[in-house]
Amino acid sequence: MRGWLRWVSLLLVGVFLVAGAGCRASGGGEKETLVIASQNYAEPQILSEMIKQLLEAKLGVTVEHKRNFQGSTAVHQALEKGDVQIYNSYTGTQFTGILGMDVTDEWKDRQKVYEYVRDKFHEKYGIKVFEPYGFNNTYALAVRKETAEKLGFEKISDLVSHAPEMTVATDPTFQERKGDGWDDLVKTYGLDFKEAKGMSYDLMYHALKAGDVDAAVAYSTDGRIVAFDLVVLEDDKNFFPPYDGALFVKEDLLEKHPEISEIVAPLIGSFDEETMSRLNSEVDVNKKDPSDVAREYLKEKGLL
Repeated sequence: MRGWLRWVSLLLVGVFLVAGAGCRASGGGEKETLVIASQNYAEPQILSEMIKQLLEAKLGVTVEHKRNFQGSTAVHQALEKGDVQIYNSYTGTQFTGILGMDVTDEWKDRQKVYEYVRDKFHEKYGIKVFEPYGFNNTYALAVRKETAEKLGFEKISDLVSHAPEMTVATDPTFQERKGDGWDDLVKTYGLDFKEAKGMSYDLMYHALKAGDVDAAVAYSTDGRIVAFDLVVLEDDKNFFPPYDGALFVKEDLLEKHPEISEIVAPLIGSFDEETMSRLNSEVDVNKKDPSDVAREYLKEKGLL
């Protein structure tokens, strides 16, 4: 009996060893997990979902999408700490915010700003900035169409004589920005608004539509501009730098997975402002989840 038990024990050990070897050989362990981060509005969340879904489908990894970061600085700090490997941002945001550059006339060229951000992020942070997606999502001052028609507003300078009677909404991040934020905007144009109300980005558009404020600092590719019948005023003093959307990825991740560049390549240079505005409106107006909007677009383009 003892001999029989010893034989069974040896047999079971052998089975477990073979099974374990089989699991290791077939990659039976957990998938590698990457982390992509996005801020608290539709556009970066849609783009991040596109990257997430492509990498999961073609690289065979798990990608955790951390949403709703408050401001570009918070996302960048998470990337520096290693909590995040990938995020989407804008050349102008990084140029003035993270890199602390002043917006002068020489820095209104989109390619020049991109190249500066690309080179500095490589040198200082070990981050690759991919070629832009193709759309420029700049800040813009928007008013209701009825207001523009009644007062003859076409450009930001037209607001100067009316500003003391106007309330304007901005998101808190814009109020704090240096170089291309609130303080520099009103100084450049000589605007003296009655009040500037800080509020979440989503509430800002609804407040303008409802007439609770008279103007708002909007994003030019936001789908609610068309949906809410708003008018974007011309930046006639060329105050805002270019804000080309682009992908930011830790270089050590690209060294480990160089195929990432090939996987995301179909998205680079493929969006214009109209396309991005349409996708944003699916989230902001039609209340779809960014993951669904991203998936539908990728399938539409034959990428999934």
